[in-house]
Amino acid sequence: MQQAVTGTTEAAIEWPSRHVVGPDEATPQPFHLGQQWVFDSPRRIIAMSSGTQSGKTSFGPWWLATEIEQCGRGDYLAVTATYDLFKLKMLPALQQVFVSILGIGRYWSNDRVIELRNPDTREFEAIRSTDPMWGRIILRSADSSGGLESATVKAAWLDEAGQDRFTIMAWNGVKRRAALHQGRILITTTLYNLGWVKSELIDRAKDGGIATLEVLDNGAELERTDNGNANICLIQFDSIANPSYPVEEFEDARDTMPEDEFEMFWRGRAATLRQLIYDAFDRVRHRCPRFPIPPDWKRYLGLDFGGVNTAAIFYAEEPGTKRLYAYREYLAGGKTAKGHAKALLEGELGRPECYGGSKSEGQWRREFAAGGLPIRAPTVSDVGIGINRVYGCHKQDGIIYFDDLRRIVAEKGRYQRKKDRQGNITSDIKDKRMFHLLDAERYVIAEIRRETTTQPGKLAEAQEHLARPSRWTTGAKRAGSRWRR
Repeated sequence: MQQAVTGTTEAAIEWPSRHVVGPDEATPQPFHLGQQWVFDSPRRIIAMSSGTQSGKTSFGPWWLATEIEQCGRGDYLAVTATYDLFKLKMLPALQQVFVSILGIGRYWSNDRVIELRNPDTREFEAIRSTDPMWGRIILRSADSSGGLESATVKAAWLDEAGQDRFTIMAWNGVKRRAALHQGRILITTTLYNLGWVKSELIDRAKDGGIATLEVLDNGAELERTDNGNANICLIQFDSIANPSYPVEEFEDARDTMPEDEFEMFWRGRAATLRQLIYDAFDRVRHRCPRFPIPPDWKRYLGLDFGGVNTAAIFYAEEPGTKRLYAYREYLAGGKTAKGHAKALLEGELGRPECYGGSKSEGQWRREFAAGGLPIRAPTVSDVGIGINRVYGCHKQDGIIYFDDLRRIVAEKGRYQRKKDRQGNITSDIKDKRMFHLLDAERYVIAEIRRETTTQPGKLAEAQEHLARPSRWTTGAKRAGSRWRR
């Protein structure tokens, strides 16, 4: 049965170039300086990390429209963190721009795509949602990331990619979809954690990026970092860079909110979260380039079992210093225990000393042993003790991670304590089931580093070590749309 099609406006509204929809949902509002920087950047990956209500979601469709104009016929991708955000924020913003204002799109709800009409014929080419189209914007949420593997796209816009549900695996999926066309990617987000947005975008942009800073009359600070070698542009600005955001609200947040939350939620800058569990992990000091591991170094392996996500982390121990070097990470599903064991041992020099699973997961260990990989049961069952021993290793610089191990580093930045309704930090771990590699690490470190008992203190207490972002200079201006006539 043909799907119902919503929003088939034929006539475009006259809309000036370089304007978003203002707060009244009808009046054009000129791009503010932060939006101009993003729009003008020529980099392949552009990260807009900014404060709440600073004009991210309202801007994304206009950037995507320009990419469509320049790249032409084909598929495009728009992804947000969760289905709720898709329904409440991203979809209305896209429909307003592509359907109501530009008049070039119509929404096929069952397939979650916006069909783009041919700009030469001014016609929509599909009769049904399965028919060929001149172009499509495929709309997805990262918490159902299977949909990210179904297209080859020419550009992508990712909104609120800093949320916990937008994982590094979803990010990697988007990059694969855009790889064939070397499509550009725009990320618009507030910082909610220190996960992959920090390690994959902010840190990489700052590493050798060219920086600049602008301060507006109302005190808003805007920073940009352009890294041509990495082909990344990082743009960060305060909520009040948006002229519609009240300065009084911004200053009230500065006075009343914890400093880490203010820096991340109102300024888009990275800060060490008070609830971050491994705040002793230093992304610079505790990472190093990959090097050949001598064959006589002892090897260890930590495992976390799962039908969908079996996770493992490998370590080599440097003689004398006893420092551990994490050199391999593994996260896979859809295999038997024997299949996992074969994949884990492939390329290894012998069998590493292996620990994994909870005390109750003896059946998993028996199946792995039958597949050729004996796994020792943990003697430490308390999660807090395991976390304490990993934390102690970080305090003593006892674990160094090869810098191409990106998933475990992303998990480190998202591993937090829960807050209660009053905002107090509790002892419970937020979204505990999402941290498979950290669980694997905890199992093995708790067993082989019993002497590491450095107390982390109150893990919920503030650690005021702000990671100041660097800044960058300009890019080329973009052409106006041929649809805006």
